[in-house]
Amino acid sequence: MGIEIAVEGRTIYRSTFHACHLRRSDRINEVQQKSMDQFYFSGGHTIQDKYHTSKGEQIEGDVWEAGADRDDIVLGVSFMTRNQELLNTIHIVKPGKATQSTLDRHVVIKTYPIAGSKS
Repeated sequence: MGIEIAVEGRTIYRSTFHACHLRRSDRINEVQQKSMDQFYFSGGHTIQDKYHTSKGEQIEGDVWEAGADRDDIVLGVSFMTRNQELLNTIHIVKPGKATQSTLDRHVVIKTYPIAGSKS
């Protein structure tokens, strides 16, 4: 699956991840439960209409698998500065289908199947 996160219409993160079906009896090992990826982007944005970041600040973004059920994957997404958590929310992934969520007024996440991959 592909994933893109955009802030104010500009893509700040793009990556891919594997999505596969597991039986409820299958256990996800500890490594899989940790952060899928960590990324950084420049500040200068207002998050949740109350957290104003300066252009000189570096914002850390984290994406991780927060849970799953038979048909969906729950991704956790957070943004933070050195001193403040700005956003901590989720996005529901439908493996094999394109999905999009508005995480905040100007923050959008998209997940989508990658051409040629098996789902």
